[in-house]
Amino acid sequence: MIAGRHDTAARRRAKRSGRERGCWTYIAAEQLQAAGIDPDGPLPWYRIWTGERGRFVVTLYGAK
Repeated sequence: MIAGRHDTAARRRAKRSGRERGCWTYIAAEQLQAAGIDPDGPLPWYRIWTGERGRFVVTLYGAK
């Protein structure tokens, strides 16, 4: 395995720490750049829509 590479096909388990609730979503820098969001820039805004069977959609909006 190469350090720092993200495998989109790999299945992962969500992690929690302390009193934290919910889960973190990792989006690779290459995918952020492809969406027009600078990975080193300000944090993007986002919205989440939930669906059936535990699915959800995250829409990212670049900082303006």
